Amino acid sequence: MAELATPIRPTAAARVRRWGASLGLLSPALALMLLSFVAPLILFFQYSFLTFKEGKLYDVYSLGAYVKFFTDPFYYKIIGNSVKLSGVVTCFTLLIGYPLAYALTRVRHPGLKKWLGVVIFSPMVVSVVVRTYGWMILLSDQGVINWLLLRLRIISEPLHLVFNMTGVVISLTHIFLPFVVFPIYSVLTKLDASLKEAASDLGAGWLTTFRRVTFPLSLPGVAAGGQIAFTLCLGSFVTPSLMGGGRLLVLPLNVYNNTVDINWPMAAVGGMTLLALAMATVTVFNSLIVKWTKGGVRV
Repeated sequence: MAELATPIRPTAAARVRRWGASLGLLSPALALMLLSFVAPLILFFQYSFLTFKEGKLYDVYSLGAYVKFFTDPFYYKIIGNSVKLSGVVTCFTLLIGYPLAYALTRVRHPGLKKWLGVVIFSPMVVSVVVRTYGWMILLSDQGVINWLLLRLRIISEPLHLVFNMTGVVISLTHIFLPFVVFPIYSVLTKLDASLKEAASDLGAGWLTTFRRVTFPLSLPGVAAGGQIAFTLCLGSFVTPSLMGGGRLLVLPLNVYNNTVDINWPMAAVGGMTLLALAMATVTVFNSLIVKWTKGGVRV
């Protein structure tokens, strides 16, 4: 019997050349990342230790900005508003986006599916400012929504849907809905059809098949869509600023206001806090994706 050939391991010099070639290909992207992200982040971190007093910025390093930010209840309220807004918008986008993505997979007519895709993903090709102003017109006291509800005698006086949390949630849900639908739709279209057929052969109905096969296998897409929606909402500035009317204070708006006031230390601390929240969100959702991807179907 012929002996099995043993795999030849690359020499140290070959490994060095391979890593050198890979590094050469990655160097443009790494240089761009260093210049556009890492360097400004380091500078921003340095600004957080400067001293701002009586409207002036002093080149004196201290922890005063951190102490003020993490001991003042006002900033805890801002952090709470940001997390609450992101959580509510993420829940609504998932509740609307999952049935929408599932219905899109059930459409068999190619032309209808194409036009439905255009309608669903159309918010992505329109400026966020235009979309926000559009919702301000629709949700205003004299807007279409209140006019229709008054004509149908569902309400007796206009609902206040702008310059508050409600209007911001509605607008951001519409803006971020495509970012949730696409990951879920992508996962649903890649599911093995034989699993559904096997469940049907074993006597499972549509609801049982969906609950025990389709939905568990689509959870990685749900987690991916939720991660995108939460992190994007956490850093959204335009919509909370316009739809909130300055009454809904969130971290990006607070960072902007401190920057305008030349209070760079507080702006930097707020920015670093926002980055920490985003990184924590990505870590949590990534762990869910890994867990649900390895979990498979549990009957």
